[in-house]
Amino acid sequence: MRDLIFHQSAWENYEELRKRDKRSHKKLREILKEMQRCEDLTQGLGKPEALKYALSGKYSRRLSAKERLIYSFDNQHVHIYAIGGHYDN
Repeated sequence: MRDLIFHQSAWENYEELRKRDKRSHKKLREILKEMQRCEDLTQGLGKPEALKYALSGKYSRRLSAKERLIYSFDNQHVHIYAIGGHYDN
């Protein structure tokens, strides 16, 4: 099982989403649980997508039409960089 590591303001974004949008927060929790347990983090819930250019090496998953989870991973950790608006919003 991989450990979750929240970078920068990602934990604050997690808490804000919990208060603001229960539906997206529930989906985020499901995605995070799956990411901790699955072998291939490039597949699964939220339509994972490899990002390009300045965000190369990171992935995005959809929480809703406008909300995204930005992350990277290695064999032991999932690094959460952003939760919220589409990429840099």
